[in-house]
Amino acid sequence: DTVTVFVRNVTAPYAIVDSVKTSVDSVTMNAICSYYNVYGGTYYISVKHRNGLETWSKAGGETFVTNGAYIYDFRSAASMAFGDNQVLKGSKYCIFSGDTNQDGVIDASDLSQIENDASNSITGYVSTDLNGDDIVDASDISIVDTNVSEGEISITP
Repeated sequence: DTVTVFVRNVTAPYAIVDSVKTSVDSVTMNAICSYYNVYGGTYYISVKHRNGLETWSKAGGETFVTNGAYIYDFRSAASMAFGDNQVLKGSKYCIFSGDTNQDGVIDASDLSQIENDASNSITGYVSTDLNGDDIVDASDISIVDTNVSEGEISITP
């Protein structure tokens, strides 16, 4: 699967300094990002996925070194995301799934899209397939229904 990873200024209005669309390795769950406009300093990292809530790195930002390698692991703890905005699945923290219209809120409009696609037997790489099995069905409805009932929203500075 792919994600878009943004490096943003740490002060309002949190302008995007650089970004990359990259693949997530299905075994390691790592994504390698190369940035060309990021210099030494403190930045936020934000991640967008086709049906996930946009998720930002922890409060205060992260320190980058010019021409240095940087590793950030959202999965290690809920606190790695701004506002602890992740869900624990097994032993890893994950981005919330279900924001199919990318408006920062998992709500009835997302549920409606998924229910419609499930009733029409939609298949393939679509935003309404939350579990990645290429079939929109009751399992996807279950995921979004849980996140709607819990009022999941994107938490940003």
